[in-house]
Amino acid sequence: MKQTLLAVLLTFCSLAAFSQQSPDGSGGAYPQESLSTQQPVKISIYPNPATNYISVNKAENVKQIAIFNLVGRKLKSFDDVNKDQHYDVTDLPNGMYLVRIIDNANKVITTQRISKR
Repeated sequence: MKQTLLAVLLTFCSLAAFSQQSPDGSGGAYPQESLSTQQPVKISIYPNPATNYISVNKAENVKQIAIFNLVGRKLKSFDDVNKDQHYDVTDLPNGMYLVRIIDNANKVITTQRISKR
């Protein structure tokens, strides 16, 4: 009796686990994944360490640059980003900062650490 009950319980659990639909509705237990054929764009912020300004080397799809302290508080943001344009950071005290670059689709492209001296 115990073996039969255990077999039924095990069968039920197995069927329940593998009959789940994936979040995308494709019917599989796991979502289908596709590999992107696009190469990631390497964006860098320079100079690092910064003294008076920062710039972005590739700004074709960049919508915004946001500067955060290491606690996560937003200190500055710049819109209408252009390649090799200077963004003033003279009012920031010396220290370490996180610079988040956001694309035109409001997705984070990269977050990089810079030093201000």
